[in-house]
Amino acid sequence: MVCLESKFKVFPIILVAYLSAFPLLAFYLYFVSPSVSAIFPVLLLTLIVIFWFKALRIRANSIKITQNSIMTRRYFGLGKSIEYKSIALDGFVNVFESGRGITYESIFILEKGKRIGCISSFYHKNFDALKLRLKENVIDLGERK
Repeated sequence: MVCLESKFKVFPIILVAYLSAFPLLAFYLYFVSPSVSAIFPVLLLTLIVIFWFKALRIRANSIKITQNSIMTRRYFGLGKSIEYKSIALDGFVNVFESGRGITYESIFILEKGKRIGCISSFYHKNFDALKLRLKENVIDLGERK
C-alpha cells in the first residue's frame, strides 16, 4: 500500500512559534516594567488563542493519503488522528487566496458538506504531490471563492 504524508514548510512553523512566544514576552515585560498596562498582554494572548483555534485548526493539518483512506491531524500534526474512507467523502474544493502579492492555493477536503482537512501551498512542502494523489482518490468539486 502506497501512502503519501504531508510535510510542512519551515517558515510557517517558525512564524507560529514566534507568534506563540510573543505573549509570553509581553507578560514578562508587564511584570518587569511598572509602566506597562495589563491590557496589552491579555489582548495579545487573546488574539494568539483565537489565531490558534481558528487559522491553525482549519489550515495547518497533517494529511496522510493512502489508496482507500485519508487520515488528518490538526495543529501541525499534534491533534487527534481521524481516518476517513475515500468513498465516504464528498470531494474537495480549491480556494485561491492572495496575500502580499503572492497567491496561495488551499484544498479543502469535504465530508457531508463539512471541511475535514486542508492542504495548503503556504503550509505544505509537497503540496503538488498531495494534490495529484488527492485527485486520484477523491472527486474534484471545482473552485470556490
